[in-house]
Amino acid sequence: MSSPQEASLHPVDARTARPRLTQLSHGGGCACKLPQAMLDDVLAMIGTPAGSPSTVWGTESANLLVGLQSPDDAAVYAIDEHRAWIVTADFGTPVVDDPYLWGRIAATNALSDVYAMGGRPLLALNLLAWPIDLDRTMLAEVLEGGRRAVVDAGALIVGGHSIDDPTPKFGLVGIGEVERDHLLTKGGACEGDLLVLTKPLGVGIVSTAIKRGQAPAGLVEAAVESMIRLNANAADVARRANLRGGTDVTGYGLVGHLHEMAKAAGLVAHIDANSVPVLTAGTDTVTQLILDGCAPDGSRRTLANALSKRWFDPGGLPDDTQLLLADAQTSGGLLLAVPPAIVEAVVTWLHDGGDHAAAVIGHFTAPTPEYEPGTVTASATII
Repeated sequence: MSSPQEASLHPVDARTARPRLTQLSHGGGCACKLPQAMLDDVLAMIGTPAGSPSTVWGTESANLLVGLQSPDDAAVYAIDEHRAWIVTADFGTPVVDDPYLWGRIAATNALSDVYAMGGRPLLALNLLAWPIDLDRTMLAEVLEGGRRAVVDAGALIVGGHSIDDPTPKFGLVGIGEVERDHLLTKGGACEGDLLVLTKPLGVGIVSTAIKRGQAPAGLVEAAVESMIRLNANAADVARRANLRGGTDVTGYGLVGHLHEMAKAAGLVAHIDANSVPVLTAGTDTVTQLILDGCAPDGSRRTLANALSKRWFDPGGLPDDTQLLLADAQTSGGLLLAVPPAIVEAVVTWLHDGGDHAAAVIGHFTAPTPEYEPGTVTASATII
């Protein structure tokens, strides 16, 4: 444990006499991502490549299947005619105060990008920032939580890097493998495909409520259970069904990541808000937390940008529902494009494998004079 001098430097949980991790950063998890619009502007400034997938800032590699020329959840590099590596990195700030659970959540979140490309994790490297005056037993618990997630994924931790930083941050570099015929990409959806979401929304809102001391215990338990669940089953189902379009829902919320999918595929996406799964716990609801002011700042930024750029048409939905659809998820579910003929089987396989919240939440259509590619609409009607 830390000395009294060490503990006094950080906000302490009176129940455990340990520093509260969520008080050591301005935001939590994937809600701390830089805004989509800002990243787009910066990448434009430095001249990200366009055109041939083999061109990477002045170099060439015919083996690069997915890179900056078509931004996705991870880079994909062919190693032979049938297989490819998936390479990704993800780290963030605490979303819960329990160090072991935070480590497990952060690692699960980082591995999600491998699953979002249809792959299986192989290797991981720890990425760690930690205040040197903060309880080192808590740090050990963070790393043990991360190790648990990697082991559960069937992968190996083979190293990492750490720095002294006043704000704790943790995540992984993840390396996975995928059969090239089973590669999922953001642009793989087709007109008429249905949208299936595999985890409920609301973890960003609950994480904000945890930070503010307003989160009901039942909702905290439900959020943690969702965040520590690997997207392994969802990726297995995508491979089994030979799906081509998918992503995971993280810091830009459902609307932000669906916008990326629709834009990459040259389509328009439509959400049925009534069908979107949402975290609940008895009578405690995420909606009430939104009304209590617990939506992450990152979610508010995503929604404001979507409305100002007019790529999101909320269709008259109330403000709290719009914020829910933009909720910044940490370790969210996969969002899959599924042909109508097999959607019943896909949802059944997801449920049978433990993704009990999986549901059809919308569909893709061709662009129209009213809606250009990348537009996301929402309504409260039945599809």
